[in-house]
Amino acid sequence: MLYDLEPRIRTMLSHLPTVLFAALTLALLVLLLDYAKMLRLRARMPPGPFPFPIIGNVLQFPKSKPWVRFEEWSQKYNDPMITVWIGRTPTVVLNDAWTASELMDKRASIYSSRPTFQVPGRVMGGETWAQTMLPYGDRWRFHRKMMVLSFCRNSILHFEAAFCFTC
Repeated sequence: MLYDLEPRIRTMLSHLPTVLFAALTLALLVLLLDYAKMLRLRARMPPGPFPFPIIGNVLQFPKSKPWVRFEEWSQKYNDPMITVWIGRTPTVVLNDAWTASELMDKRASIYSSRPTFQVPGRVMGGETWAQTMLPYGDRWRFHRKMMVLSFCRNSILHFEAAFCFTC
């Protein structure tokens, strides 16, 4: 019985270099496709330092006072908005108060919504009924109004008897 397994093991070991080569080639291809996706997204973002695959700009951040480096990059790229990559995620850094005011105050309706959560939001339908997952808009304002009305002082006093067990 034991000697029957030996030829199979030899056959498997003879194919090991081919399998390893195929696995490494596949991993390299996935890495290159992911990096191409990062670079395509980078073209649509504000300027910033060139990201490395997988890790982004993390190795270029100083251990203390990263805002000093952000200011240097802002001056280098001649733009108050820069993009730094933390891993594979782009982060936009605003380096002056005027740009921050322009984006956060004057264009707040564009940037004030929530991120989309795929499973609880789209798959389970949470973005249509769960207030914590609703995108900012008329439906969100309606849900917020209902929430505020249900927790106002008069509503709480109305239901006080139901929650008061010592009465």
